[in-house]
Amino acid sequence: MKHCIILAVALICFSTLNAQKNDIKLQTKYGSEHKDLQDMLRFQDIETIRLTFTGNDLKGKNYKLFVKEYTNGSLARTDTIMDSAKYDYIPAINDSVFEFKYYVKTQIDNTIKMNFMFERFSTPKMYDIKAAKDKYALHDFLKTSDPMPIALETKTLIMGYFLPYIDKETGWKKYCDVTGSKHKPEDWGTVFDIPNYYLIEIVFE
Repeated sequence: MKHCIILAVALICFSTLNAQKNDIKLQTKYGSEHKDLQDMLRFQDIETIRLTFTGNDLKGKNYKLFVKEYTNGSLARTDTIMDSAKYDYIPAINDSVFEFKYYVKTQIDNTIKMNFMFERFSTPKMYDIKAAKDKYALHDFLKTSDPMPIALETKTLIMGYFLPYIDKETGWKKYCDVTGSKHKPEDWGTVFDIPNYYLIEIVFE
């Protein structure tokens, strides 16, 4: 019995140390600090966000980046945008800071253009618009101004690009009511009757 108690305590301590050791955080910043560039982005109707991940646990890790498209309440497709472990020219993260920029635009030819821009390369992606009459909006999943914790080896939703929720009482189109709701992003289509949206997901391994 004594050995079992010692083992249990050791396991608890080990789990606690691992939880404390995982110190990855995400912070985001929208747009550009340069006014002229920001004005041009607005003129072109381009939304952009810089995602900065920090933490010593990033060192030596690879990452996978996914775009999940939801249509009429169901997951329609999942695209792997990047799997760094598969490419020799993309080394594992060697610093306690990892960041990339995300650009997205709804184009006049009824397509959505996304581009994930890393330090030395970018990965563009195109999607067909499912409801052209409404405007899509980009939101992150940070609940407050504080950085968002990111767990290792766990897929984490970091952004959404989605059509608005139409308030039946007022007829207003709302976006913040969607990201600020208690509902899981995977359920937005059903709960808010949103015909089409995209979720961006990352995992560090």
